[in-house]
Amino acid sequence: MYQALFVLILFTLIILFVQLMVNRKWKLIYTAFGYNSYFTIAAKLKNAGVKYKTKTSLNFRDAERFKDNTQYDIYVKKGEEHLVYAALHGK
Repeated sequence: MYQALFVLILFTLIILFVQLMVNRKWKLIYTAFGYNSYFTIAAKLKNAGVKYKTKTSLNFRDAERFKDNTQYDIYVKKGEEHLVYAALHGK
């Protein structure tokens, strides 16, 4: 029993450490709510040639199933923030 719990905790810590090491070179630059806002920002970044990644939060609320309140966190590599601001502001 205690061994299984120890293995589970150890496995969780390893996963958290790996995520920390992988994500440390990325910076949150924009949080979009709804797919329209997300696709607008994503198109601007793609047209500027900026590589990005997105994380979404899970929403299991049934009452708001048909409302588009999905949160999209858009990340870019550190050091490319100036490209993002130029792309988003049309400069």
